[in-house]
Formats: sequence, structure tokens, C-alpha cells
Amino acid sequence: MPRRSLYVFLLFLLMADLGASYVQYLDQSLDGDMARSLVPELQVQRVLDSPLGIRTIRENLPNGGPNRFFSHWIYREYLLYAPHVLQRFFSPIDSVYHACALGKLAIHSLLLLLLAMAISGTTNLLKWDLLLAAILVAPFFQTEGYHDFMGIVDRSTTYAFFYALPSALLLFYLLPVILRTFHGRALRFGIVHRIIWIGLALVVCLSGPLNPGVILVLTVLLFLASVHRQVFMDSERSWRSRLREGFRSEYKWLWLFLLPVILLSIYSLFLGRYNAETIVSQIPLWEMYQKLPEGVVRQFTRKLGFPILFLILAINTILIRRSGSTETGKKIISWLKWIGLFSILYILLLPLGGYRSYRPYILRYDTIMPITLSLFFVFGVSSRYLLYQLSSRQRAWYIPVLIVVLAIFSNADRSERGKTTCERNALVEIAASQDSVVVLSPSCSVLGWGLIHHPDESALNAELLTLWGVTTDNKRYFHRVE
Repeated sequence: MPRRSLYVFLLFLLMADLGASYVQYLDQSLDGDMARSLVPELQVQRVLDSPLGIRTIRENLPNGGPNRFFSHWIYREYLLYAPHVLQRFFSPIDSVYHACALGKLAIHSLLLLLLAMAISGTTNLLKWDLLLAAILVAPFFQTEGYHDFMGIVDRSTTYAFFYALPSALLLFYLLPVILRTFHGRALRFGIVHRIIWIGLALVVCLSGPLNPGVILVLTVLLFLASVHRQVFMDSERSWRSRLREGFRSEYKWLWLFLLPVILLSIYSLFLGRYNAETIVSQIPLWEMYQKLPEGVVRQFTRKLGFPILFLILAINTILIRRSGSTETGKKIISWLKWIGLFSILYILLLPLGGYRSYRPYILRYDTIMPITLSLFFVFGVSSRYLLYQLSSRQRAWYIPVLIVVLAIFSNADRSERGKTTCERNALVEIAASQDSVVVLSPSCSVLGWGLIHHPDESALNAELLTLWGVTTDNKRYFHRVE
């Protein structure tokens, strides 16, 4: 097949995959944290009133994610504004679901694009390599299927904005590092770029809960990698002179680039000590570490997603080792080792982030997202490398293997339609009711994590429905007991 025809075909597949994801996002329920973040409740309002958390520290008050201002702000600005824009085309209720789906799809697409850039080494949206990289990793973005074990964009809109979006911002921040260290691209960072990146560092560190820890673990590993390269890879000079020269020359740009985000990460972790959820649900640290081994086993073995990914990575590693000692091949193997070390260190540090009752074994698809994205990256770069490096005879069997792996993930990511029908009908009932308190059938949750048993529990939800224009005045509701 001519490359142009193949390009069009792969582009069609990518658009179809994104379109299917949008349909799935459209059929996901409204979660129980939306109202507290969007109305918002008092603890979240305090975060919005103090973007840098200075007031939180001064008043010594626990707040709702005090080191996540930008996630709170972006989420609130988007979800309060987008439904009203979409109401030009949809009913108020439908506009909310479309706004949530569009937000998730935007995050999904941004992460996919950034991963493709990191894998291919190009930022040109029209390049063949970029499309190929996107096709290689697109099926791993599981909306259903293996989502509960390796999901990226959460079914909960709130969680998508607090985990997947910050991960995209971090990947965007680190993209110049990846392009230079892995792909050897020379980067020109003038004073304007540096100022922009310092501002971006602030956004990255005061967004999701994972970014500060990820940055500090990466910093330790980059330091170890630089020491390893300077001390052990050159034996002609003394190790002191090699190390000193390495930090003055080759790695000087890297440390200057990372210094703002390192300092801000430390501050973010300090500010995170005032998170109300962690304080309320804390259990002894040793007990959390006891849960960790079972969490690892459950997370990485209970569904086929990760085992298949590990298997194809093992195949890729063997093929790279046997295909010849090219510089790129050595680099891929080295990065795979460092990603493995990063994963171990990251998992060992997870209990320090506090306990949540909905993550009983510490590990969950959201907390391990940095590991998952790293594995997607190394799969992409290794598979792309082999597609170019293998002989025609080897590609004749390797390409079908890749297609089978991607087809397994695509097939697994199927879902039944109509999962929000009950919630939508309940919202229609609330909107049409003349009562100030509406009694609902206990068939499904409505803007909640479960059934609501008292009208006061829906107070924030009632305000949110009014803000969205679903109702004209605040109508509280609860589910009757049967």
C-alpha cells in the first residue's frame, strides 16, 4: 500500500477511535464530587481564594486539595461555562453530558498527542512518524475494558481533570527534556521561553496530586543517570573531574530547566499536608505498606491489560538486543531500565501520600498513571524502532503481532449503551417537578457516588443544577427507601 494511502487509512482509524471514545464518554454518569468542586463547597472555595496556598498555611486550616488550585480553577471555569455554550444546540441536561464528554476527549487527545510527540521526536502534526506513534498507543487508552487497571481518563469527570489533565501538563513541561535527551533534538530556550516555562512549572506543581512526587522521583533518577554517565562511561580522567565537567556542561541546561519545578514541587508537597481528605482518613503508615504487595499483584495481574503489555515489551526488548547494537537501541533498553526503577521507587512512595477508603490497596489506576504512561511511551518507542530496524522478513511476522496486541485492546474497550438513561430521566423528573423537594426512585445515583437518603445531602447538587440551567430554582431531592 502506498504511504499516502496508508497515512489516510491510519488517520481514519485514529479519528474513528477518538470518535468512539467520545460516544463512550457521553454515556458516563455525573460523579459525586462535581457539586462540591463547582458550586463550590467552603473548603474548595478557600483554595480558589488562595491560589498559592499562603492563606491556608497562615490560618492552618485543612482544605480540599490546597495544592491543586489550577485543577480546581480549570475544572470550575470549564464546567460552569461549557454547558451554557452547548445549550445553543442541546437541551440543558444533554449539554452537561456533552460538556463532560468534550472535556474528557480534549484531555484524551492532548495526552495522546504529547505521547506521540515524545515517541516520534517530532512536533509536526502532519508528519508520518507522529501519526504512526499515535496509532501505536491509541488502543491503550481504555474507556471501558481494562480501564479499572490501566485507565488514563477517568469515568468521573472530576477525577479526569485532577489526574489525567495534570499528567498532560507535566508531560508537556517535560517534552523538551525528552526531545533532547532521547531524540537528540537541539532546543533553543531564550529568556521568553524560560519565563513561560517557570509559569508552567507553577501550574504543573499546583495541579494534580501526583505531579510533585513524580517530579522529585524523576529528579533523583536524572541525577543518578548523570552521575552514572559521567563517572562510569569515561575512564580517561578522574571521576571527580568527569562529574564536575558533566554538571557544568552537558547537564547544566537540564538542571536549570528543572530547578523551578523541583522547588515548586517541594512547596506543593508541603502545602499538601493541609489536605482535608488525607487528614480525615489517615491510617498508620506501616499498615499502608502492608497493603502494598497485594495492591501490586491485584493491579498488574487481575486483568489481561498489563500482562499483555509486559509480554510485548519483553518481545520488543529481546528483538532490540538481537537486532544489533545501534545507539537508539541501546538508549531504548537503558530507558526501559530507568522506567522500571522509577516504577519501583514511585510505588514505594505511594503510601506517603495518605490513605483513601476507595483505594484500599493503595494502588489504583489513577495513582499509577505515571507508570502506565511511561510504559505506553517505552512500548511506542521500541515498537516504532523495530518497525524501521527489522528486516522485511522479520517485519512480516512482527507487524501481525503488533496488530493482534492492538486489536485485543481495541476489542476489550467495548461498552454497552444507555448507562446514563436512568440518571438523565431522574434529572428530567427533577427539572419538571413543581415541588421544592423531589422524591426519586432508588434506581440509580444522581450527581452522587450512591443514593441520597436526605434532602440536605443534595443541597450543593441543587445549586449546581440551577447554575447549569437544568432547574430554575434550587430543588433538593432524595431517593425513597423501598
